[in-house]
Amino acid sequence: MVSDPASYAGAQIRLVAVDMDGTLLDDEKNFPPGLDELLDHLEQRGVVFVPASGRQVWTLIDMFPERPGLTFIGENGAIVMRDGREISSAPLDLSTVRESVSLIRQYALPRPGATAAREDAGEGSLRENFDGGLVVCGKNCAYVERTDEAFLAAVAPYYTRTQCVDDLVKVIDDIEQGRIDEVIIKLAVYSAGDVTALADQTLGRFARSHQFAISAANWADLQDRGVDKGRALRALQEYLGVTPGQTAVFGDAGNDLSMIAQAEFSFAMENASADVRAAARFLAPSNNEAGVVKVLRALLAE
Repeated sequence: MVSDPASYAGAQIRLVAVDMDGTLLDDEKNFPPGLDELLDHLEQRGVVFVPASGRQVWTLIDMFPERPGLTFIGENGAIVMRDGREISSAPLDLSTVRESVSLIRQYALPRPGATAAREDAGEGSLRENFDGGLVVCGKNCAYVERTDEAFLAAVAPYYTRTQCVDDLVKVIDDIEQGRIDEVIIKLAVYSAGDVTALADQTLGRFARSHQFAISAANWADLQDRGVDKGRALRALQEYLGVTPGQTAVFGDAGNDLSMIAQAEFSFAMENASADVRAAARFLAPSNNEAGVVKVLRALLAE
């Protein structure tokens, strides 16, 4: 893997797709210094800058209030918006949503202080319950039925448009019967600890039939089969008439792998997981060292 800026300086880049958490944002969720000036420079050069995240697309839009014309890949590629208008989206089948709600109710604590174990079906065995919950992600907003302060605080940074409901199954029923004008595009499971165990018992059960990914230490996502950041980026390349050789991508986690495969100038952050570092062609400084800004300055050098 190459980290010398001289190896990519002056590349003819027309499209830049950047993951947010662990990539553009530092560990305190702050933007890197110099980003505004860089975005101005990109715009002047005609380079399209695309935040690409598992976050809700409305959250991404709210994070860039002074940039109304930006293009966003939200919900891990399940929706793409440009200048406030939807370009593409991919619905998730409601039968899977319904079954996932049932699984979360079995394996996740309904509220803090609830019993740490529940009787499993058969033989009176005990099944561990995890401190976590489900976010049902629609185009218009996210829906949650766990409403304690700790859970909502974990959800808020990623889903700014969130509706607390008494019963997620009723939301599904209302969508099916046309009482709510909504399309579900992703499911997200949050765990207060490492999400792997809870995800394995819930959304991970659909990994063979759907697109499943661990998107962060505490989050796992499920979408329709084939929906990911890479497919969304490929559609954008076609829409804009941009080639992989004119595309730069930055990422740090497993949900960035498909996107990395769509760009010749693919960068793993210094803090990236081993699989991302293995897949990317180049290494960027860490998210805590403003790595994206530093690399893009070198890429734009004439």
